[in-house]
Amino acid sequence: MLWVILGVCVGGALGSLFRFLISGTLQAKLGTNFPVGTLTVNLVGAFLIGFLFGAIPEKLISSPHLRALLITGFLGGFTTFSAFAYESVALLKEGNLKHFFLYVFITNAFGVILTLLGYRIGREV
Repeated sequence: MLWVILGVCVGGALGSLFRFLISGTLQAKLGTNFPVGTLTVNLVGAFLIGFLFGAIPEKLISSPHLRALLITGFLGGFTTFSAFAYESVALLKEGNLKHFFLYVFITNAFGVILTLLGYRIGREV
C-alpha cells in the first residue's frame, strides 16, 4: 500500500508540474483571454485517461502501483477533468444514462455556479 501511495504522490506532483508548464506556456504564447492552456490540458487529460482506461486492464499495465502513478497521480494532478471524463464514461459503459446526465449536468452547472459564488465571497472578504 505504501508504494501505491508514493506512486499517487509522485504522479500528482509531476502531473501538476506538467499542467502548470503546458497551460502557462500555451496561454503566454497565444496571448488570448480564452483559457486555451487549460482547455488543452483538460482535453489531453481526457484523452489520456480514456486511453489508459481502455488499455490498462488487458493490454499495457497490470501493476496497481503503475496505475496509481499514472491515473490517480499523474492525470489527477494534470487535470481533474480527466477524472470527471473517466467517471462519465464509466456510467455510460454501465448503461446508467440517468446518472450520466445528472452527473454531467451537476458537475458543469454547479461547478460554474459555485466558482462564481466562491469568487464573489472571496472578493468581499
